[in-house]
Amino acid sequence: MWSLPLLLAACSSDAGGNEQAQVSLPTGHYEGPVSYQGSELRVSLDLREVAPGKLQADISFPQLPGLEFEAGRLAYQEPQLRLEQQAGQAGGISIQAVREGDFLRGLLTIDSVRADFVWVRRGEAAPRGFREQGLTVRYAGRAQAARLLLPDDTLRLHPAIALLAVPRTQAAAQTRAAYLARRGFVTLVLTAPAPTDAADSSAYYATAAALSTLRHQAAVDSGRVGCWGRGSVGPQVAGAAARARPAAAFVVLESVAAATRDEASHYQPLSQQRIPVLALYAGLDTSVNVRESARRLRLVLGNRRGTQIRTYPQAAADFVQPGRLSADGQWQWPKPAAGYWEGLTEWLREVTK
Repeated sequence: MWSLPLLLAACSSDAGGNEQAQVSLPTGHYEGPVSYQGSELRVSLDLREVAPGKLQADISFPQLPGLEFEAGRLAYQEPQLRLEQQAGQAGGISIQAVREGDFLRGLLTIDSVRADFVWVRRGEAAPRGFREQGLTVRYAGRAQAARLLLPDDTLRLHPAIALLAVPRTQAAAQTRAAYLARRGFVTLVLTAPAPTDAADSSAYYATAAALSTLRHQAAVDSGRVGCWGRGSVGPQVAGAAARARPAAAFVVLESVAAATRDEASHYQPLSQQRIPVLALYAGLDTSVNVRESARRLRLVLGNRRGTQIRTYPQAAADFVQPGRLSADGQWQWPKPAAGYWEGLTEWLREVTK
């Protein structure tokens, strides 16, 4: 697991090779466009030195709110900057740039699309909208580092959500944690090993520990704490949420398999405990039987107040609509599934008010 921020090599040698001169890091707020097949997209890059020699990067797209992310891998070796959305995984967004004074010149890659750019530094990096704390969560004989994000506001108590990730879903969990922290939710991201089989209970105990940890945070309203899980950890997240004392206030599930009676039965405890559930499916996700999973899950969870099952037909597995050419030949950049972020935030506010 990559921890953020990362230590960067940022020094250069003199002509003789006997001394090294410290080079300042390229901190600041950079802006500029990328263009592909005549379609332009604005990009903002915020680089911060959070400790001596340590950079942190946030990338956002003003035209496409919800597509912003924190770099999962980041390296700077004067004058070259490289960053990736997801460390060690295929796909996603990556940037390779060369620093030229107050400019970054390079190449942005989104899946198979590659676009040249020149971005200019326009002052200091923008505030993140939340504060970060590192903490240790203990469960099942493990001591696991976790990441706590606290909204940068004046409220005394906040609703909170524990995001239980495995290495494959860590980037998604981090993105959602940052997005929600900017909107008034305390968020905690805990990464557990991917389940090896149905009897592997690591994610169950990790979820229970994350919920307990959040309830003991001074900035958290202990009665408004829920959890999030995606994919293979869904059954264990649901089980821990229902059996916790007190039970979780809400549960968000993404892309969970429920296409058979046995798979769907894992979510029955949520209905029995009357826990509001938001279950989300991406229509183009081939890792799960979307139609049948949504149908059976709807039957299991019933029509209880606050429970919703939603499918985004044009979205790929990451809930992003892939880039494409429109009918008139105009390039359409990848973008978050229409209504995904707004729907998630509105639902969370409704069940935690």
